[in-house]
Amino acid sequence: MKKNLILGMAAAAATLAVSAVAVSAEPVEVELWHYFDQSADSKAIVEWVDEYNSMQEDIHITATYVSRDELMNQYTVGALSGELPDIGMVDSPDMASYISLGVFEDITAELEEWGELDQFYAGPLSSCMDSEGNLYGLPQNSNCLALACNMDALEAAGYDHMPTSLAELQEMAEACTDADSQTYGFAMSCISTEEGTFQILPWLRGTQNGAERANVSDLTAESAVTGLTALANMVNNGSMSKECINWNQSDVFNQFASGKAAMAEIGTWHLAQTDTIAGFNYDFCLLPTGDEGTSSSTIGGENFGVCTGAENKEACVEFLKWMCSKEKSGEWGVVAGKIPTRTDATAEYDYEQDGFAVFTEEMNYADARGPHPEWPSISEAIYSAVQSVVVDGADPAEALAGAMETITPIIEETPLPETE
Repeated sequence: MKKNLILGMAAAAATLAVSAVAVSAEPVEVELWHYFDQSADSKAIVEWVDEYNSMQEDIHITATYVSRDELMNQYTVGALSGELPDIGMVDSPDMASYISLGVFEDITAELEEWGELDQFYAGPLSSCMDSEGNLYGLPQNSNCLALACNMDALEAAGYDHMPTSLAELQEMAEACTDADSQTYGFAMSCISTEEGTFQILPWLRGTQNGAERANVSDLTAESAVTGLTALANMVNNGSMSKECINWNQSDVFNQFASGKAAMAEIGTWHLAQTDTIAGFNYDFCLLPTGDEGTSSSTIGGENFGVCTGAENKEACVEFLKWMCSKEKSGEWGVVAGKIPTRTDATAEYDYEQDGFAVFTEEMNYADARGPHPEWPSISEAIYSAVQSVVVDGADPAEALAGAMETITPIIEETPLPETE
């Protein structure tokens, strides 16, 4: 198949399936594109590919890093041009959209023959399916969001505990802010990408004044408006940097690790990077997104699928089955700071065990994004609304009402899953 000319990749032809080849003069070549850019997982994917290549001689995997935005763009272009990798990585809520565009190949039969699908958690596995339940890949990891706290900064501001409500978070963030040293009380990402939506959603889905939590189908609910208003207030009073519109999640963690943010919304995977924290005492707690003692978060994770037109489909599936096996699923959780997608996988974390306990508990309050074939459009409406509030000073209620003008027709035509 053709490889993307922008990346300068040449096609490697192979006509025999791995399962049908006993001895091969040359290994089957498989191109894998990923956007892992965190130090732990970017290193791990290279090491795993090297391990797989060294343990057998029939298949040779070449892993290539492509920035997330560029990779998603190449999927869109490749759906028409055919310039796609053999195996592609995609954020779990986006996969339904790219399946509908024809980016990924149906591998249901191959995976059912494997006989291990019943070992995967239903939520992550469903994100690899189309509306008819056909599978186009496998979920490789899961994660969610929680709050990291600089306990020294909180103590200096007069607090001996972490925040347990949205009101207390705002109070503590303001108390911990020091304009002279450009140290902020709270950091999060409101960037105009899926990363922004990922971090924004918990604050729109919080429990406010005992009311039922809002969801993506009703972002004009009072609870959602309250959550966005709280974020706007923290920006306006200086306890959250306006740079949040430019920060991705790596930037947010770096702000926390360098001592420039007393509290930060971070992901499970950041637990594998706490050795970069600059000499202060830290701890983790559930995201305080609403009423006292309540929390909400977002489920994340990456899927890998076989791309349409892959000449060596069987070889691609063989690698996916190995990468998402019981053993490797547990290993990835440890090396990359993620949560396994299999019920039978055990991640024996030998670091930040208390932190992983917090994130594991947070999964009980974490909601999925979609899956929905138009999720990118839904996501754009959400992060655009928040950016209009942060950048332009738009009224939160009006901004969310504007987002619903985009979202409502989409979900009326194709409803979100009932679990949404």
